[in-house]
Amino acid sequence: MSYQSAHDLPSFVEMKRQLQGLRALSLFSRKQRETVKDIEQQIKFLGDTVDQYYKVLGPRNWIFHDTLPITDIRALLDEHLDVGELEAALIALYNDPDNLRRMIAPLNQLPAMRKRMALINRADEDYFAGRYYACIHVLLSVMDGFVNEFETVRRGLHAREAEELHAWDSVVGHHMGLANAHRTFTKGKSATNEEPVFELYRNGIVHGSILNYDNVVVATKAWNRLFAAADWAQARIKEQKPPPEKPSWKELFTLIAKNEKITRANEAWQPSTLHAGESAFTEHPASVLVDEFLTAWVAKNYGRMAQAISTEVRQLHGNAMPRLVRLEYKDLDLTSYEVTAIDHTAPAVCLIAVALHFADGSQQTVNLRWLYEDADGQPIPASLLGVWRLRNWGPMTFMNATA
Repeated sequence: MSYQSAHDLPSFVEMKRQLQGLRALSLFSRKQRETVKDIEQQIKFLGDTVDQYYKVLGPRNWIFHDTLPITDIRALLDEHLDVGELEAALIALYNDPDNLRRMIAPLNQLPAMRKRMALINRADEDYFAGRYYACIHVLLSVMDGFVNEFETVRRGLHAREAEELHAWDSVVGHHMGLANAHRTFTKGKSATNEEPVFELYRNGIVHGSILNYDNVVVATKAWNRLFAAADWAQARIKEQKPPPEKPSWKELFTLIAKNEKITRANEAWQPSTLHAGESAFTEHPASVLVDEFLTAWVAKNYGRMAQAISTEVRQLHGNAMPRLVRLEYKDLDLTSYEVTAIDHTAPAVCLIAVALHFADGSQQTVNLRWLYEDADGQPIPASLLGVWRLRNWGPMTFMNATA
């Protein structure tokens, strides 16, 4: 069974039901009713964006997966680009190293995918080096092996029927999603074809009958399919869990009150920039934390560096986080640094400009992106109670980029 619309997903239906119940309560203040209305609009925004994406790009077998940047996708759809321009813009999102690696990170949550992370990282290197043929073959092997290991029924992705790829309560379960795109994935290709192709014809590529597939479109569709397969797996896990207890009215009121406080803080926020030498600069909490992070880098204290990284990333990697930091930074011998500016670009985001000096005599000015988080690791406006954490923690995400 596939969903005709993202609005048909069980989680969407349940959220709308709860909000309708809240709106019916006469205890609500005007401000609370406005907050409920805002949440309803956010749900509509998400569902409409997914449906419009599939309407335009679904016929070209592009799947909407959970790690796609929803606001960027909405902006592209609102530009009214033709389908070719929209496809090129979507590929450009994957071609951004920060974007792609942000999409890759959650794959570690799945043990069968985590085992294959070394191969995924190789595919990442091949993709940005323009070795699309290599990237495609590696990702095809990863997704086949992952699906084969994920369930007790030992069959790779290519051996599955489209009906087996229904994803419960997931955007990849849309009727134009994973099951729809699977038809070309497994399409038999017996005769040799030397014409350029722009679909992920797995069987034809693997068996050597399709020859001219070495392009960024097919390589990006391989990434797109990998992330969709991961979403399918997460949906299977969620489907087998007992349904969560419905939140009480008190819990919903608490959530709305929190959203209301965040909304007020966002409305009051103004962008600002602080420079070294200003009185408030050294007292800024983010300035203090970035100094601690960079001091730890100079001292090669990778455990201390790991503590500064965003909660989402640390929870994802658990006890392995210091080891990952060491692997990323061990060959970068930082000797000194100068923090020069703090630029608040959003209520929960600031960019900190730093001049880095290395033992080999080289230096570089970079922007470190810091995110303000609450106790649960969720981004909140910096005027509320929380702490700054480093978001772009790997040196590949900020090195060789000018401030």
